[in-house]
Amino acid sequence: MNIAAAKLNAFFFGYDKNIEKKNLFITAISLFGLLNILLILPDLYNIYSKSGIINVEINDFLIRKDQIRLALITDIIEQAGIRYEYALAGIIAIYICSFIFVLANYYRLFFAIVVVLIHSALIASSYSFSYGADYMISFSLFVNVLLCIDSKYNRIVYSFTIRLIQLQLCVIYFFSGLGKAMGNNWYTGDAIWYLVSTYTDVNVLTAFIATTVPFVFQVISLSVVIAELFYPFLIYNKITKKTALLYIIITHLIIILMINLYTFGIVMIILNVIAFQPKIITESKYLKKHEPITE
Repeated sequence: MNIAAAKLNAFFFGYDKNIEKKNLFITAISLFGLLNILLILPDLYNIYSKSGIINVEINDFLIRKDQIRLALITDIIEQAGIRYEYALAGIIAIYICSFIFVLANYYRLFFAIVVVLIHSALIASSYSFSYGADYMISFSLFVNVLLCIDSKYNRIVYSFTIRLIQLQLCVIYFFSGLGKAMGNNWYTGDAIWYLVSTYTDVNVLTAFIATTVPFVFQVISLSVVIAELFYPFLIYNKITKKTALLYIIITHLIIILMINLYTFGIVMIILNVIAFQPKIITESKYLKKHEPITE
C-alpha cells in the first residue's frame, strides 16, 4: 500500500519536466486569451448588452443562481450612476489589461485570478451561445492561475498542474471517442463526409472520393474514433506517445482549416503541447536563451 501511495504521490507531485519553460506556457495561454477577447470586441455589445441578441432574463433562467455573471457586476456599478454600456466597457478593459499585466509579470497571480473571474462572468452571461471551446478556455485560464503561483512549492504545484491538464485531456478524448463509438456514422465514414460537405465547398475531387472510394472517409473516421477512445493509453505509452500527439495536433489543425473552429482547435493544441511537451519545446534554441525560473 505504501509503495502504491508513493508511486501515486510521485506521479502527481514529482513531475518537473521543463519547469523552466513555465513562463512560456503562461505566455501562450495569456496571449491566446487576449487574442480571443480582442477578436470579439466588434460584437461585444451585440452579445452582452441588455438590448443584445441574448435575452438577459432567459439567460439567467438557464444558469445557476450562484454563478457570477456580468449583470451582478454592472448592477453595482450602475448604482454609482454609471451607464450600463460604460460599466460593461470598463469590465472588458479590466479583463484586457489583466491579460497584459500577466504577460508583463506584474502581480501575475492576482491578475490571472481576475481574468478567470471575469471570463467566468462572460461565459455565464452568454450561456446560450457558449460551446466546448469556451469551457476549454475557462480550464486553460484556471491552469494559468496554478502556473502563476511562485513559492517554495513551485515544483509540487507545477507537477500537479501538468498532471491535471493531462488527465483532463484523457477524460475529454476518451468520452468523445466513446460517444462516437456508440453511434453508427463514425463507422461508415458518413460523419466525415457530413463535416466535409457541410463546412467546405465540395469540389469534384471530394465528390469523386465519396462516390468511388468511400472507404477513404471510413478509414479517416475510424482513425479518429480509435485515437480518441484510446488516447489515455496511446499518450502514456513511450512507443506511441509521439505519434498520438502528432495525430491529435494534425486533427485539430484540420478542424481549424476545414471547419473554421479556430478557438477550439487552437486551445486544444496549446493544452496538448503544454501537457505532453513534444521535443520542439525541450530543444528550442530560442528557449535555451531564457534563464530558468529560480526556485
